[in-house]
Amino acid sequence: MRTGYVIVAFVLGVITSLSFAPLSLWIVPFITLFFLYELLIRNAAINRFWITYFFGLGLLTVSQSWTGVYVGNAPYLALAFMQAFFFTPLALVGKKSNLTNSLIFGCALVFSEFLLRTIPFTGFGWSRLSFTQVDSPVAAMYPFIGVAGVAFCIAFFTSLRSIKTLIAASLVIVIFNFVPTGLNNLGDTKVALVQGGVPQLGLDFNGTPLAVYRNHLQQSKTSIKPDSVDLIVWPENAVDIDVFSNSTIQDEISELSQELRTPILIGGISRFSGELQNISVLFNPKVIEIYAKRYLTPFGEYIPLRSLFQNLSPHVSEVKDFSAGNERTVFSIKDRTFQAMICYEIINDAFRDEMSENFLVLQTNNATFGDTAQLDQQLNIARVRAAEIGREIAYVSTTGVTSVIGSDGGLRSVLPKFEAGTLTERINMHEGKTVAQKLQFYPEIVAIFLLLLLLVKRVRS
Repeated sequence: MRTGYVIVAFVLGVITSLSFAPLSLWIVPFITLFFLYELLIRNAAINRFWITYFFGLGLLTVSQSWTGVYVGNAPYLALAFMQAFFFTPLALVGKKSNLTNSLIFGCALVFSEFLLRTIPFTGFGWSRLSFTQVDSPVAAMYPFIGVAGVAFCIAFFTSLRSIKTLIAASLVIVIFNFVPTGLNNLGDTKVALVQGGVPQLGLDFNGTPLAVYRNHLQQSKTSIKPDSVDLIVWPENAVDIDVFSNSTIQDEISELSQELRTPILIGGISRFSGELQNISVLFNPKVIEIYAKRYLTPFGEYIPLRSLFQNLSPHVSEVKDFSAGNERTVFSIKDRTFQAMICYEIINDAFRDEMSENFLVLQTNNATFGDTAQLDQQLNIARVRAAEIGREIAYVSTTGVTSVIGSDGGLRSVLPKFEAGTLTERINMHEGKTVAQKLQFYPEIVAIFLLLLLLVKRVRS
């Protein structure tokens, strides 16, 4: 292992982290992967392995540093050191700069991101480079080839050394910017997104659930007039008092819905199914529909290998294990439909592919992570999803960043962080599915299969 190359690789990884929110410098991966590829083709296999490992380590230790803000550095660094191995497929490139090697580099990044999103404990695909391009010209490709296709393009384009091939690839990007998604526009509906705030940030935010609930109740009463909107949305954990065991709170929300003559979607927790669940509940004015979160956050909503990890952090004992729901719920207002996702579910590619309702509501609670990059990074992932599914997203948080995201991934309107407020906006509605949704996981499967074929061919030649 050559120390100099490893240091350079680590620095390249650190620089690459600048492509993630809040800086969101989308051009950075194209620059750093260009130099990473140069390092790789100049080194033997064992050196390439360590170069890619330390590149991943530099990227993850910066981009995911917010995960250790409240639980300490041990779990956060353990995650980074483990996930850095998932970047080592990039070491599969050979010592020649040619089209085959470029294809291997592109497919290898797709494989790396597959590992990030699946291993271990359902994966933690938060820091996928394919989530960094929503403001770049490549963003036009999201509705057609999805994040897996974008990951391939980032690595493939940066490894090209032929001017003609690079020009041809650039023309493909330009063409995608003029291709319509093929979805039908069904008009709009008016929503009010309530960012009620919490008494304090950090792990102790949920120590005052009644105060958080009162914040959202009062904010709704003072900022929304009867019949002024078609839907009111409260964020995840806005009602962390079980509405099915507390009749007073359930009655208050029903009365508010009746008074404003508007359905209200709340986020809360409940044991209505017999087990603790993270739920969305639609009142109109009584409870008419319930959704239980299906994709739980490891270490946030359940502790895998609890007996092991409780030795790494004293905060493990503070996490109660939730039970996952098992059904997708379609909510209806008037003659339109929407789907609700809760927080971490936005990174699940499978949920992206099933989305067929007119618009998407994302309820989240970022209070746990205070004023860290987590808030902006999650919003950025939601923007990518909006571009992939060709639908607008009503994104509502307890503390920020409550936003309305356009079907191209652009931010249409935003509330300031950490300030109570109500964002009232018209949401454009669509029907149909994008090409990326119809393809589902096939771009990823094809890229991984192609990677294997190219490696076999190289060994035999």
